[in-house]
Amino acid sequence: MAKAKKSNALEALLNANPDVREQVYIKRFDAEFTITGLDQDAFESAQEEASFDGKLNQKELNNILIARSCVDPDFSDSDLIEKYGARDAGDCVNKALKFGEIATLTEKIVELSGLDTSLDKAKN
Repeated sequence: MAKAKKSNALEALLNANPDVREQVYIKRFDAEFTITGLDQDAFESAQEEASFDGKLNQKELNNILIARSCVDPDFSDSDLIEKYGARDAGDCVNKALKFGEIATLTEKIVELSGLDTSLDKAKN
């Protein structure tokens, strides 16, 4: 007896590569930064780390998301942390990158993490 054909969604999940990476060009450095998407546990952990007295600090969250998502460069590299006088990887992101660079990387990380769907895309 022939196997039943799998649904498109199931087949897509079975064939999906969980290690989603993308390169983002940062003009000031004339370099490609390699980032990866985050899963829900990593995102929730970043939110907890960026919360103080029950309030989420969005700037801190963005820095932590980049520090955890950026494969190259590795913001937890001791030489990089020392160069920028940072206390940790998130602080290194804050000190090494400009506001627009942080916004660009954060937007792409959010997209790679699956938050890029909109009603217009869902309708198509």
